[in-house]
Amino acid sequence: MARTTLLCLSLSLAATSVAALQTEDGSTSHKTLRNGVVMPTIAAGTGGYDNQQGKVLRNGLVMPTMSAGTWQYDDSEAEASVQAALTSGFRHIDTAYDYGNQAGVSKGLAAGAAAAKLARKDIFITTKVPGCGIGGVDPQDCEGSTLNYMQKDYALLNSSYDLQGHVDLVLLHFPPCLVGKDGMALCNANKRISCTECDAIKQQWSAAVKAYEKGMFSAIGVSNYCTQCLQCLKDFDTQPMVNQFQLHVGMGDQGFLAMNAARGIVSQAYSPIGSGGHGSSDILSGPLTTKLAKAHNKTTAQVALKYLVQLNAAVVTKSSSPEHLKQDVELFDWSLTRRDMRELAAATFAADDTPSFECDNPSPAAAMA
Repeated sequence: MARTTLLCLSLSLAATSVAALQTEDGSTSHKTLRNGVVMPTIAAGTGGYDNQQGKVLRNGLVMPTMSAGTWQYDDSEAEASVQAALTSGFRHIDTAYDYGNQAGVSKGLAAGAAAAKLARKDIFITTKVPGCGIGGVDPQDCEGSTLNYMQKDYALLNSSYDLQGHVDLVLLHFPPCLVGKDGMALCNANKRISCTECDAIKQQWSAAVKAYEKGMFSAIGVSNYCTQCLQCLKDFDTQPMVNQFQLHVGMGDQGFLAMNAARGIVSQAYSPIGSGGHGSSDILSGPLTTKLAKAHNKTTAQVALKYLVQLNAAVVTKSSSPEHLKQDVELFDWSLTRRDMRELAAATFAADDTPSFECDNPSPAAAMA
């Protein structure tokens, strides 16, 4: 898909998303999701999350576009970063069972909510459970073991902060990896293994659907899933609502945005300022982003984040600095120009970075299959 077509598609989807939230009489009241959870129906960008823009999931739930991540933090670091994020303006926190810091995240949620005077409905929480065969999820019982890990995850997040019966979004963190004790390295090295395990993918998704229908989660999705993995789920009535994958300036178009848009799945980008969780010098101090940052009186990180937002992606960023966190949500009162977007899309300094650790789309065109 050409870049100009992709940008037009993004704008069209954004307009449709806002309209989708309106009630029949045009009001913004509330709605009951299919799993019984009652959520406010607040149009994206008009309130509800301190005027942060939001993505409307296929079930009508509004997900704040920007989220503060907790990868690579220990419990104390996670607690401090979550509290700082909430007091700096973030209303979406991203974590995962296999980060090993859920207890700290829970403490940070409690402290941040108290400091910023936020009710439970004001905070959107995303968590993830490992793929089948990864991180202890039993490959002999993918469905049952996944449900067990979801319950453990919920209990940890609920340990210091009252979740009031639900987490907003759970993702299956990776496709399955069923090739033994050291399988993760093999699956990472050979990205055609994981998505051949359709039975395991279906079992894990079945667990997610059951937890969703019980109301434990208000929405469900996947992470690091490419076309072949998503095709395994085509016969389910409940489809993924979000797909989180790696995307940042310099990677070029590897087809995942179009793949998700064609299926009604919201794209969410992790590692938005470079692979590895600590940022890329090409993004943070490279000539292209430095030039654009100067032109817009913004930071290079803001330019990188805004690029993804204008591609209609939700974004998971990360920082322990309150100043940087505040800057990371100050993205919605300015825009990159079409020329800016073309230049950023044409950058190839991170062309070797791939959207998923576990699988590849053979080409952008194959993503639409």
